[in-house]
Amino acid sequence: MSPMKHLALLSLVLLPAVAFAGVTDTLLALDDSGLFSSISLWSMLIVAFVTSAMVWVGGRKMHGGVLGQVLTYFSIGMSLVFVGIVLEMPWFSNISPLYLKLVHDSLFIVGYIVMGIAASKLLKVIKGE
Repeated sequence: MSPMKHLALLSLVLLPAVAFAGVTDTLLALDDSGLFSSISLWSMLIVAFVTSAMVWVGGRKMHGGVLGQVLTYFSIGMSLVFVGIVLEMPWFSNISPLYLKLVHDSLFIVGYIVMGIAASKLLKVIKGE
């Protein structure tokens, strides 16, 4: 790596530490308010939904075919995992925790199995089978 790349990488690590050096009390107060966890939750939900939708639309635009089928399987699996994540949100606290855990785990298992099938189909395409 060139010295310029090392400098850029080092600045990416050190710049936030220097910029926020004097504001630890403010950051701790914001952390106690739950602002960071709320931002983290919403950003995770938005990114997961948008990514799943992009893969779903990409699979549909291919109008079938092997790669379109692979993307469809991936999008189904990603959507199942996304729904499983959504079920862990506090909005569903009035439903039995045992039932939510069962549904959450089932959605994750089925979602990962479907994505595994997609990966298997993609491997067959790569190998030319």
